[in-house]
Amino acid sequence: MSAAAAVAAAGLAASGGATLADTAYQRTVRRVLNTTNTLRELGVDGDLQVPTLVIAGDQSSGKSSVVEASAGVPLPRSDGTCTRCPTEVRMRTTQQLPAATGVCGGSALSAAAASSPPGPHSGEDGEDDEDDEDEEDEEDDAVVNNAAGLPPGTTRGGGGGSSASAWQCRIKLCREFDSDGVRLATKPPEQPFCVVRDKAHIATCVLAAQAVLLNPRAVEDTPGGAGAFVPLLSSAQPGRQPAAAAKLLALRDASHYELPFTPNKVVLEIDGAEADLTIIDLPGIIHSHEDPRLIELVKDMVKANLAPEHHIIAMALPAGQDAETQAIRLMTREVDPDGRRSIGIITKPDRVPEHEAGETLKLIRLVGACGAPPAGAGAAGGSARVAHPQHPLGHYVVKNPSQDGLAMNITFEQARADEAAYFAGHKHWAAALRRQPELQRRMGAAALRRGLSGLLVELVIAQLPEMRRSCRELQAAVQEELGAMPQPIQDAPRELDRMLTRVAAALRCHTRADDDCTFYQRTQAMYDDYCERVMRCLPAFLVGTTLIGTLDASGKGPDAAAAAAAAGGGDSDAQLQQVWEGGALDVSALAAALGAPAVTTEAEAAAFLYSDEVQQLLTDHLLPQTFMTLAEVVELRQRHLGRELPGFSPYRAMECLLQRFKGQWRGPALACLGNVAAAAHDLTDQVVAVEFRDFPAGSRAVTDALWRRVEGLSDATAEFIEKQLRMEDRDVYPGDKAQLQELQADFLARMKRAYLRPNALSDEQRQQIEIKLAELATYGVKFASFDAAFLAQPTPVDDELHMAASCLAYFKVSSGGVGGAILVAFGRVRASVPMPIRDTLLDRLGDPYEVAAAVQAAGQDIVAAAPRLLAEHPHLAARRLWCAERQQRLREALEALHSPAAGVPLHP
Repeated sequence: MSAAAAVAAAGLAASGGATLADTAYQRTVRRVLNTTNTLRELGVDGDLQVPTLVIAGDQSSGKSSVVEASAGVPLPRSDGTCTRCPTEVRMRTTQQLPAATGVCGGSALSAAAASSPPGPHSGEDGEDDEDDEDEEDEEDDAVVNNAAGLPPGTTRGGGGGSSASAWQCRIKLCREFDSDGVRLATKPPEQPFCVVRDKAHIATCVLAAQAVLLNPRAVEDTPGGAGAFVPLLSSAQPGRQPAAAAKLLALRDASHYELPFTPNKVVLEIDGAEADLTIIDLPGIIHSHEDPRLIELVKDMVKANLAPEHHIIAMALPAGQDAETQAIRLMTREVDPDGRRSIGIITKPDRVPEHEAGETLKLIRLVGACGAPPAGAGAAGGSARVAHPQHPLGHYVVKNPSQDGLAMNITFEQARADEAAYFAGHKHWAAALRRQPELQRRMGAAALRRGLSGLLVELVIAQLPEMRRSCRELQAAVQEELGAMPQPIQDAPRELDRMLTRVAAALRCHTRADDDCTFYQRTQAMYDDYCERVMRCLPAFLVGTTLIGTLDASGKGPDAAAAAAAAGGGDSDAQLQQVWEGGALDVSALAAALGAPAVTTEAEAAAFLYSDEVQQLLTDHLLPQTFMTLAEVVELRQRHLGRELPGFSPYRAMECLLQRFKGQWRGPALACLGNVAAAAHDLTDQVVAVEFRDFPAGSRAVTDALWRRVEGLSDATAEFIEKQLRMEDRDVYPGDKAQLQELQADFLARMKRAYLRPNALSDEQRQQIEIKLAELATYGVKFASFDAAFLAQPTPVDDELHMAASCLAYFKVSSGGVGGAILVAFGRVRASVPMPIRDTLLDRLGDPYEVAAAVQAAGQDIVAAAPRLLAEHPHLAARRLWCAERQQRLREALEALHSPAAGVPLHP
């Protein structure tokens, strides 16, 4: 090596050995980066889009070596695929201060903001102004210390010294995706994996952490979980790789892992690092694989990390390949077409043989066509050349250890010395340095560190207004959420009493339809359904081909008539209305209207009425679906004949006929009560859920107490209804006897006409009959009309017809069916259910004293139990705490963003 080359190598080695923390940063650079580090410590970097460095490239392009060279962090490297998931390296030059010395109630986050990289200012730009800088540093220290709440005189770096903090690395597992690569609905906390205090142990531990993420089922099935895969650090020798855990060895090599890649991340949090930076090392882009889906998986993963505007893209471009056609270059152009946030890093320049001058000169021209010098990098070496139009940020070139060097466990310092010697001793690179001294700013790890730092700072300063705006918006959103949260209860017994009073008032409002009529309308529909079911239980008789029921169209009431009208609309419905008149249905006429076979006998009429089509018609129009035929009434009377004299009917037969229909009321009555009770349960559950929404213990206790109360009121109502039904079933109470007799005559006339089927008379025939009736009157046989004479003629079934007519009359009186009275209520039967339900169940549901008594009766001493019942929901308490902490973090973040360190211009 020539003397000039030796001098150049010494210069490169001197700068290459300098770490990122002690390169030629200006104070602005260091403090701006310290601000971003503070934001990361506060956990708001993602929300505020704090600029982050992302390294990407093809598989085995030397990405991980670039991370190590830039930050002094050894990561797994090999010729094959060694990065199978993103690796996020969070570096800080100082450790967090103890919680006791922090601000905001012991938070170490703000205390971290008071620290900046330790050690004296170094670099060619600061040598002539050392005394001035010391004075300014003391002033700035006072400002930062005051903002962080530290005692006056405290210097950055802790303890007033300039020594770096003890180095350690916490490795964590960040699981944001499931095994299929689908993002989880909620991001779980990062899981600690291990703590490393020897840099030589990093690579082994990172590989173990990757294995845990790539084998989720095996880890889940292993006792001890992820901890069982941690390398044996306790027995590891300093400077030597630790032994792998037995569970990790059982997984064998990566080709046997459950997942070939995962978007979940291994996180390295490093204290006492070479720089305050966050670097994300992505899996290498693969171009061929037996499973094409994996190629797309890795591409999608890389693209997702390149897309954010706040990410700086460092492209690893191996020498010997066309940089413009590499996949990472094409992906970067998609998200950064003007190249304002992407830098090319030429790796492995030693792959180009020294005798291939053309290829080497092409690399030199690519590196030489650099953009403007990074902010704060100084002007050493002359002015920069014109930037490449497509790559304004230019390219760097680094030479990292080969696989042979890695196998020999080469040290970081030796690697940098070898790099400097390579460029200084290379025929073409050394010559280019002599011609273009400014190339030194683009060659080697030291130059790369300076360039990345300068670009990162530029992006941070450019993002400051947007980060401040986002921080204020997030603050406002958190404040709004906190303001919307209910305040913690101070006087629990009094508040519980007020809440129970509000529950009772809400129940009363719903049951009485004072405001919201939904519940009232729901129960009213249940009462209407009960009435319809009662109507279907009323007696009806088939006499010949005529079906005679208890109620006519007016007797069903307006609600039932409307329901029947709503159900109608077809031709068959209109035909049914035409043949139903006065409570009687002409079955023969209906059959003819529907086009059915002729109906001439009682048996044919019964069969026709029980057909599916006719049953549906009867149901839609609330007409009787079940009935007794006259033949069945004859059989019933014959069965009860005893010692009666001729001409008398057995009264027991009449009682049995009435009882047959009375027993059908109980089912609809109890069904209606059950439906209303279920609605009352739903109502109380809803009201309590709303009032006690933030207090799960109180909600459960009050809900259970009111459930038992509704059940008790329902039982009391059922007992009352049962009593009413027993009274109705046990005895025959006709009420108004005159009305009963009038109805008996009316129904008997209908039935006799149905039985005898008289022919229709013309006006002339009626006139002749009137003359004959007048002649009979002269002999003492007086009939008021033809109908009276007609009905006076005897039939073989007079007793049975009289029984059926009396049954219809009794139920019409019992159900209130006389004249217009039916339009108001169904009488005893209709009122025997809705009124007790309203009085005994619903009206008492919202009694405030009874509500409080129900809670007390459930064993809840209101005074003693109130604090427990009104304990805040754990989720709400956790959310409140999260919001409060987030509000504090955002406040500190905003202070950091407005601090003098963040606000100074890059070129003071």
